[in-house]
Amino acid sequence: MGKKLWVKMFGGFSAWYGDEVLSFGRQNDPKFGQLFQILMTRPGQGFSKRDIARSLYGREEVEDQNASLNNTIFRLRRYLKASPLPDGDHLLLNDGVLRFDSKIKVESDVWSFEKAAREFEKEEDEQKKAKISKRACDLYQGEFLPQLSNEQWVIEKSRDYGMLYSRLLRYLLRYLEKEGEYKSMEALSSRAAKFHPCEGWESWQIESLIALGRHKEAEAVYQETAAYVQEIGGFLSKSGQTKLHRIGEQMRQPKGTADDIRRCLLETVQTEGAYSCTLPGFCDCLRMLKRVFDRQKAVSFSLFLCTILDAGGRPADEREYCKKQGERLQKTFQSYLRRGDIYARYSENQYLLLCMGAERTDIPKIGIRLDMDLRKRSGGRGGLSCRLLDDGSEW
Repeated sequence: MGKKLWVKMFGGFSAWYGDEVLSFGRQNDPKFGQLFQILMTRPGQGFSKRDIARSLYGREEVEDQNASLNNTIFRLRRYLKASPLPDGDHLLLNDGVLRFDSKIKVESDVWSFEKAAREFEKEEDEQKKAKISKRACDLYQGEFLPQLSNEQWVIEKSRDYGMLYSRLLRYLLRYLEKEGEYKSMEALSSRAAKFHPCEGWESWQIESLIALGRHKEAEAVYQETAAYVQEIGGFLSKSGQTKLHRIGEQMRQPKGTADDIRRCLLETVQTEGAYSCTLPGFCDCLRMLKRVFDRQKAVSFSLFLCTILDAGGRPADEREYCKKQGERLQKTFQSYLRRGDIYARYSENQYLLLCMGAERTDIPKIGIRLDMDLRKRSGGRGGLSCRLLDDGSEW
């Protein structure tokens, strides 16, 4: 069997011929490397120069795109001639259409993926469709050319490949669920959740783990998902919150005794200060409190929006700064507030705080004291803005 040119573009870029690597990273002009990658999305197929120029220079101020592209084609030809590939002109330009027209065999992961997706669409047999989708999903190793994620043509391709992957995988997971193949279902959904977290794959993973009787692992997946949401600043959209709630609703435990249930419900570690929870958990607490308040007006609470400020007194936007100040703020909540109070991270620089039983005369003091404590912990830098969202009157 002869040598092949192998090109990988899912999850990163690499190209090799036999045992020898083709390296584009040390060149002065990155455009000719992108030209090679464009051609490798469909090796052997024709690309119009106009479309290639639009992809390479669409957002840039290039005086003569055609001349720039001709120069890029020349540079790629020269590189391929000096590369480990056999001698010959591997690029064919005819009537404004460019193609990689080499005599050697080429294996491109994205082209194989696209061809499998086309085969999937034409196939009518359910079992064969599942096999094709499995083959295609195995080829998908992550985002398309992540190192070029700012390039418009890569953004568009990555979106299209991602949508195809989602369609193929959902079909495969539904097929596996019907066949009771929960082990394969768990492996595929777990892999997808690593590529695209919080897009619903965790739900499939939890469902398959529960079906396999691996309840502790299912709980761990849910907790990891909730922690990831907190790390990226929480879900700001209703759809995002709904997705995590849907995952949480799938959590089920095996049949247990009264003691088992008590242990599951109680806090495992008793900590001082306010209780930290996820944003969906915070929403559930607040909604439950509203129901109690509807029945018993004597219950009092204060809902605050706490915003981390920078040294100039403005809402902070530098991620690392917000992360460090957020860690300090959580210590403030745990040391200054009571055990009956609740907080959750809403965004990069915002926290929601629910203080139970606070007298209305004390409400202005809460924000001042939190701000002072945070300033002490951060050496006087930055601060905290506390805005009262509701003192119960809204309900």
